[in-house]
Amino acid sequence: MKKRVIVSVFAILSIMLVPACGRKDEIYEVPDLSQYKTDYVGDSSNVIKIVSGQDYPEGYEYDSIEIQSESEPYGLTVFLKVEPSASGSEDELQVNADITFVLIGNLGTLDYKSADSQEIIASYER
Repeated sequence: MKKRVIVSVFAILSIMLVPACGRKDEIYEVPDLSQYKTDYVGDSSNVIKIVSGQDYPEGYEYDSIEIQSESEPYGLTVFLKVEPSASGSEDELQVNADITFVLIGNLGTLDYKSADSQEIIASYER
């Protein structure tokens, strides 16, 4: 009887473990954007890395930027590809704006616009 119970337990454990061995969970690492921190919005290389390396809310994807560095307040426009499923809520991009302001020292204004329609999605000031 003991032998039968041990074999049964072993069989159940084997059935449970075999599928788990073949399963590969994807691990997503968030890039360390702090390495691109800059004092100047005119540092286009680092600014592009900062805004393109962020995770955007569902329905938004980075497309391009436009820098306004002629006079203060210095500004940045981030153009996003917008899926129909995007809610269009300004609050959705607040985290992205916060990250961008922290990493770009002299950034005064930040606009997110639709890459297709050029419509403003959200605007923020430091």
